[in-house]
Amino acid sequence: MGWIHDSGYRPAYAHEGYPASVLLDGTDTGSSSRQIEPSVVGWRAACECGWRGGQFYPRAEWPSSTGMAPEGVEGWQSGTGTFSEWQRHLDRALPELAVHDLARTLAVTEMRLREAVDTARRAGLSWSRIGAVAGMTGEQAVRRLSIEPRSAPPRGPIHDRRDRMPPRHKPASR
Repeated sequence: MGWIHDSGYRPAYAHEGYPASVLLDGTDTGSSSRQIEPSVVGWRAACECGWRGGQFYPRAEWPSSTGMAPEGVEGWQSGTGTFSEWQRHLDRALPELAVHDLARTLAVTEMRLREAVDTARRAGLSWSRIGAVAGMTGEQAVRRLSIEPRSAPPRGPIHDRRDRMPPRHKPASR
């Protein structure tokens, strides 16, 4: 069974990881066929790019009746074993991957936050109250969280003077 970091970052697709079966002669393979099962002496983390992990998982310590890596070696569900080693390899091979993934997460979170703010405004919450729960002032909340056009009046009732912010003006172009 292999792993792909499927977040839409194309260079990551060149790094499919898997627990490689290590054979009696010291070679390794990604295959788990019945023909090699008796020759499997253990496993190590591997990647399609050619990288191999340093940790060897001997079959004598990690029994397997099929020659396939047991969950304790594979580690996909627990985030340990060969999976953990491959993830560290991926982090070193593609240091920008974390930036890509976090930027996507941030974009989704910002969209969800703006939708929640819009719902709160429609329910009548003031910018001051929204700002307070977001750890900012009402003015900061309007500037950072508003999905309304800047020149449009606020939706819902206005509960305090801080919600009545002056419109922002663009500088005149010459």
